[in-house]
Amino acid sequence: MRKNVLIFIESLQCGGAEKSLISLLPFLDNTRMNIDLLLLKRGGIFEQYIPENIHIIDFRQQVSPWLFRIYQALFSLRLRWNCLIGKKEHGAETRWKVMQRAYTIMPKHYDVAIAYQQGFPTYYTIDKISADKKYTWINADITKVGYNAQFNRPFYDKADKIIPVSDRLRDILASSGYVPAGKLHPIYDIVNSRLIQVMAQKPQSDIFFNGLKLLTVGRMVHPKGFDLAVETAKILQSERMQFCWYFVGDGKELANIKRMINQYNLDKNVILLGARQNPYAYMAACDIYVQTSRYEGFGLTIAEAKVLHKPIVSTKYPVVYDQIKEGYNGLLAEMNAPSIAENILRLANNPDLQKTFTLNLQKEHNTTMEKESAKVISLINS
Repeated sequence: MRKNVLIFIESLQCGGAEKSLISLLPFLDNTRMNIDLLLLKRGGIFEQYIPENIHIIDFRQQVSPWLFRIYQALFSLRLRWNCLIGKKEHGAETRWKVMQRAYTIMPKHYDVAIAYQQGFPTYYTIDKISADKKYTWINADITKVGYNAQFNRPFYDKADKIIPVSDRLRDILASSGYVPAGKLHPIYDIVNSRLIQVMAQKPQSDIFFNGLKLLTVGRMVHPKGFDLAVETAKILQSERMQFCWYFVGDGKELANIKRMINQYNLDKNVILLGARQNPYAYMAACDIYVQTSRYEGFGLTIAEAKVLHKPIVSTKYPVVYDQIKEGYNGLLAEMNAPSIAENILRLANNPDLQKTFTLNLQKEHNTTMEKESAKVISLINS
């Protein structure tokens, strides 16, 4: 008998959780599972990769329209009030506190319900979905990005298992008080190496610079540190380095990033490419991949750059050590622009070190596609 499975994620826009889920879905056996995919927002660039056997549910179907309008207005007022009084509260928590009555309970019962993100998907899955088992993914360091332990702990207490996307994130969460440590069951973000290698070969015409090409991919939000990247570019420019740094992604920090680029006269050195369905062609074309994150749950873009054997400079966010061995396959910088710039310069001026990193990366094999997908299937069937 087929199992009825629901997976809830906010959207399939560009992001680590989104790419991981798209890599997972083809491995879920449709002869043994009926899979519903619940999306809070439609129109994401990765929706085109959803397998045909997956049934998409638009979250708007779970909303009472007249209640939604009322509570949406109250939510906007609450956000403004929090800003006015300086209250630090994650937007997902505020949304749930104010608007949960506008969301209806899913009428269908499931064998397994999966919240593939922290925040709103977790709150809704725990309180509004009927299922025999509920699993909640955590793909960000929730201890660092504004979530409140007291608010979130009751939701995680109700989950059957909690899935951090790296071993180091598990260790962080186990000692945090945000989640019951005994329910933690790590499953790494899934990297589809074959797809990355194929997509990396597709032609692109945006990268035309003949000198050193740097690349950073991600959502333009504070934890990703794009502001640190611009500050670093300013230092590299002052060192008279001939370089072009490409940013792939967009987000709520985009306007601030544009302002900084203009302020520092970096228009010719920092190029904003926006969100792209295929960031891997740009990874293939770059000389050094740079990760400027303040926090990550895993760091999927680093894993993708490693698949393409790109030398890497990354900040020392806590979970980076699951992927980067200092001096073996990359360089690790402190969480500031001078240190990031120093490490980029060190790598850029040392072709032998770049070659060493590339050769070492060629020896690595990312097995998440096989191993981590098998873990998810085993979890569903347990």
